[in-house]
Amino acid sequence: MSKYKNVFKPCVLKNGTILKNRIAYPNAQQSFMSGPENFPPESLIEDTAIFARSGASLMSFGHFGSHGGGAAPRGANEAVAKAKLTYGLEYDYRRERVGSNPVYDYSIPRTYNYVGQVAAVAHMYGTKVLVKVGASFPKGVSLEGGDPKTLFPAPDGDDRLATLNEIVEYIPQVVSWLSKGKGLSMEQMKSNAATKEQIQDAIDDLVELCRSYQKAGWDGISIRADRWGLDSSTNIRDDEYGGEIEGRGRFQLELFTKIKEYCGPDFLIEVVMMGESPHGHDGQLPAGYTEEEFIRFMKMVEDVSDIVEIRELGGTGYQCLGYNSLLNEHPSLGYAKHLRQAGYKGTIAVNGGFNDPDEMEQILSEGIVDLISTGRTFRAEPDFMAKLRSNGQEEFTPCLRCNKCHGFHEGVCGCSVNPKDAMHHRLPAIIKPPGKPKKVAIIGGGPVGLRTACFAAERGHSVTIFEKDGKLGGKAAYYAGLYPAQWPMKRYLDWLIDELSRRGVTDIRLNTEADPLSIAKEGFDALLAATGSREKRPPIEGADQEGVWLDEDVYLGNVEPGEKVVIVGGGSVASETAMYLASLGKDVIIITRQEVLMKGEFRMHGPHMSFQVINEELGYGGTGGAWTKYENLKPIYHATATKVTPTQVTYLKEGVETTIDADTVIVSGGYTPCAEEALKYADCTDEFYIIGDADKNCTSLLEGNRRGFGKVCLL
Repeated sequence: MSKYKNVFKPCVLKNGTILKNRIAYPNAQQSFMSGPENFPPESLIEDTAIFARSGASLMSFGHFGSHGGGAAPRGANEAVAKAKLTYGLEYDYRRERVGSNPVYDYSIPRTYNYVGQVAAVAHMYGTKVLVKVGASFPKGVSLEGGDPKTLFPAPDGDDRLATLNEIVEYIPQVVSWLSKGKGLSMEQMKSNAATKEQIQDAIDDLVELCRSYQKAGWDGISIRADRWGLDSSTNIRDDEYGGEIEGRGRFQLELFTKIKEYCGPDFLIEVVMMGESPHGHDGQLPAGYTEEEFIRFMKMVEDVSDIVEIRELGGTGYQCLGYNSLLNEHPSLGYAKHLRQAGYKGTIAVNGGFNDPDEMEQILSEGIVDLISTGRTFRAEPDFMAKLRSNGQEEFTPCLRCNKCHGFHEGVCGCSVNPKDAMHHRLPAIIKPPGKPKKVAIIGGGPVGLRTACFAAERGHSVTIFEKDGKLGGKAAYYAGLYPAQWPMKRYLDWLIDELSRRGVTDIRLNTEADPLSIAKEGFDALLAATGSREKRPPIEGADQEGVWLDEDVYLGNVEPGEKVVIVGGGSVASETAMYLASLGKDVIIITRQEVLMKGEFRMHGPHMSFQVINEELGYGGTGGAWTKYENLKPIYHATATKVTPTQVTYLKEGVETTIDADTVIVSGGYTPCAEEALKYADCTDEFYIIGDADKNCTSLLEGNRRGFGKVCLL
């Protein structure tokens, strides 16, 4: 019997619905797997099936139309989808950004054939499925009336916030908030607030949508409650739908009541919201709602809702990254405890970086929380629940908390540690049954080399790893335990090294730089070279002087940085070094030609959106990068370094040349693939492949694992 008895214990909701276990999969489908289809494609249906089969008791799936809620587009017109399908003149599909969300045409009844298949595959595995929805109002009309960009225009001159140019390039949909525009008068805003008739129409439309989903076999809805009238700063209504939280929440009370009336008590309603939201969802408001108001709202809708999923403090706090969260720290648990102490008797789920089954078991045993919602856990390890039943024979792949599965990033999204994620529908064409077992050499014991070794062993091959260093893990073995934000990588490396023995990879030769002649004599059938990359110095005068250091000198312990550090280069590695040194109390200046740090890592809910940044004078702000938490880290943007010495850096900005003194100077010029080192093994075996960042086109762990897996499938 599994030691996780509370995890696997069924959960009975107040209406008698039985969930098969206590783990729920929130709205986390890989929407960017969609093409131009105006209906749920096979890729998304299969993606849903994977996580139902994995063991989730409850799943949410987005509605991609005018009633989309949260991750799905709101305000999309069904006619747009039809125009998109036919490529008519009314809609220029070429103006979409790469990776845009899909829009389905729900006006075509046959669309619900595929919608029904989503529910059907979930039900095959005993999983309940909810659709994530929101209300739809006429163009220019909102429930609250208040226009945030007019009431609270974006702060000027605060370089802690994402810049307009940066947002325009990557996330066009928020430009309207950042742009000043003409703004609206208070009278105009109030005139844009939905009338009572429009509110009832919106409720009726959403009830009808719920009935359509119910007819297609769905079990209920999931609604982001914090996006519908609850924020006090933007709800400027002076009628029964404004004022105190009971008024601001009245719309949802009426909506839930009517859904229950028309769809019956068995149609589930899940309320998803943060336990408090003092500055709105993205820090853009002086006031959202308090924890006390959250509790009052949930008590108000308790009789007409079934589950509350509590997320963490606003902005991107519930998008747990290594930058903004720590292992086993979950503020959502505190909100859950306070809600329960207030007398709430409904089902409580918590969301926010849960990945440790021992922790999940302990939390559930305390009796406050009924369900734990975790999406990325299942993406990193689709066999999560099955491995929990193995009593230690198998250990699940830990999530890296990089969030590259969430939002557009360098083409097809996916999981950095699970190359099969978002590719399940392609695997039959990619994975062929292995032939006879082969003797395989892996050159390099970095993260990609180790993961590829595991993939090869899983397919029945005998694997030998050659690592020239004295320990496994490559560069990550040194920096992952050092940089605070890289604790998920340290956890992943520890798992990966243990995984080698579970897969039977025991021939690991440390302190061994493999000789091509010796490799050839050992009779390997295939060789995969993961020789990595080396850090290089930028082409700046003085950058190659003795006493001018590289990032790797910091994490290898070659230098003890002084109290004032200047770093030249604003890429990911340089920024990580800057944050690490700032965490030690060093005064750090980082100089970059870009308008933002870590530009290559800008993505939805990535390191650029890790924290709320509040302008104390205004009382609001927005979201800022991971580095903004360090007051002793000062970026200098749009600056070009022209000369460095061990104690000075000279840079040019807006035509003005400035020289600053430093105790320690670090330069960061990127990395050069060690392709030549890899190629010297090309004639050692009949099959030879370069993997990892030795391949200049492979610039992320996601791509490294994906391509390593593909190469193994060729063996």
